[in-house]
Amino acid sequence: MENFELEDAVKEVMDGILPKKSRKIYEAQYDTFVKWCCQRKLENVNEDVLLVFFAEKSKTLSSSTLWAHYSMLKTMLNVKRNIDVSKFYKLSAFLKRKSEGYKPKKAKVLTSDQIDKFLLEAPDKDFLMIKVALIFGVADACRGKELHQLTISDVTDMDHALIVNVRNTKNNVDLNFIINNSNKNGIDLIEECRKYMALRKPETTHSRFFVRYEKSQCTVKAIGKNTFGKIPQKVAEYLNLPNSTLYTGHCFRRTSASLLADSGASIDKSASVAEGYIENSINTKKIVADSIFGLGVGNSTESASAHQVSGSAVSASSASSTSSKNNIVQNTIDGANRLLNIVNCSNVNIHVNINTNNKDL
Repeated sequence: MENFELEDAVKEVMDGILPKKSRKIYEAQYDTFVKWCCQRKLENVNEDVLLVFFAEKSKTLSSSTLWAHYSMLKTMLNVKRNIDVSKFYKLSAFLKRKSEGYKPKKAKVLTSDQIDKFLLEAPDKDFLMIKVALIFGVADACRGKELHQLTISDVTDMDHALIVNVRNTKNNVDLNFIINNSNKNGIDLIEECRKYMALRKPETTHSRFFVRYEKSQCTVKAIGKNTFGKIPQKVAEYLNLPNSTLYTGHCFRRTSASLLADSGASIDKSASVAEGYIENSINTKKIVADSIFGLGVGNSTESASAHQVSGSAVSASSASSTSSKNNIVQNTIDGANRLLNIVNCSNVNIHVNINTNNKDL
């Protein structure tokens, strides 16, 4: 292989290191640094140069933003110039010092009672779309972008529940969640969603699920991505909550995690293993829905119902998310009942071996 071919191949591989969804942001940050260096006629990049660069930035940027810029620039300098910024210990010490005493602003959280109050009292003629966005957003800690990208084919009405597929997530894993009538106050969550779905105009040419809603009618125009970031604030304003502007687009994710934690369920959804295996279990999703919307883990009707086994193994993580301290999960395999007693377990892997020669199976 010629040298120029090798260089092109290496460049292609290194470019693949950059995250696809935020590639432009990384490149913009690198361009900013390059321009800064050019203005000061700095040709070589070393730790002292980066120290001055971030010292200037620290005058106007918060600690969290500095760390974000540091992370992007570290990656870009490694890709573009083969410079390992992680070994610049004075720079990392400087950024850590800037983080001392910093308290990041977090989106405020809606309580279960506040959600119920809004769903029960807010008039449908003005707030039906917002109600559905609230239900969807809290049901699976959805991001605004994920709600924006939902299509009508992603939502399946199964009579007893709605199954919603979320595609192209931040972690590049397709997920799904379920909406059922698990609210402790008897709110018909499914019917709220169906009312909105039934108002969709036949002449709508796009497939986006969420369309604008005005004067008790849906329009053909899809809702913009930025609109979803303002929905939590609209909910807070209706409820007359203080500091309504702090109910930002991240509110739904924090609310979902808080409600799930309050129910006693496991909320570890960060691991790719959990996303790939647990999230696609519909029965587990029913339990999660019960936990979030008010029944709680211990009172969930699904906790006593069947956990269908798909394949030859079951992840104990899903079991731990459906059980309290002591719980019996019943597995149904082609009509045969199998009881699995789970007591005080933590980080346990359970493997189910299926004997295909057994006539009971």
